[in-house]
This record gives sequence, C-alpha cells and structure tokens, in this order.
Amino acid sequence: MQKTYFHDRKHNREKKVPKKTIPLQYIDQKRIVDINKLLNRVKIDQKNETKRKIIFYSLTILVLGLFSTLIMIVK
Repeated sequence: MQKTYFHDRKHNREKKVPKKTIPLQYIDQKRIVDINKLLNRVKIDQKNETKRKIIFYSLTILVLGLFSTLIMIVK
C-alpha cells in the first residue's frame, strides 16, 4: 500500500512494508560457561587498562615537559 502526502511543500511517497517477525529463542537452553576463560578475559582487560593508563600519563608528562621547555626557551 502506498501513501502520498505533502510535508514542507515537498511531495513524498512512502511504502508501507509489514514488519518481519523476529524468531524467538528458547531461554531454557543451558549453556556451558568456562569460568577460567572468563577470569582470563578479566585479567587481560585489567592489563590492557593499566597499559592505557601508563601510556596516557606518560604522554601528559611528556607534553607538559615539552611545553615548559618551550616557555623557558621563549623567555
């Protein structure tokens, strides 16, 4: 079914398409979860986070040092 209408002095056509249904998943299905994999993933995430923090802090110290030396040279 097509529908035509005017909005802001423009002529628009819109096709109405029925929505597709999403297949239902059964919640009762049991999944095997390995706790060691989960714990290893947490450890790796923590290591990556500490690496990011170290890189961020070292870059800020480097930028501040360069900025201060630039100020000293200009003075």
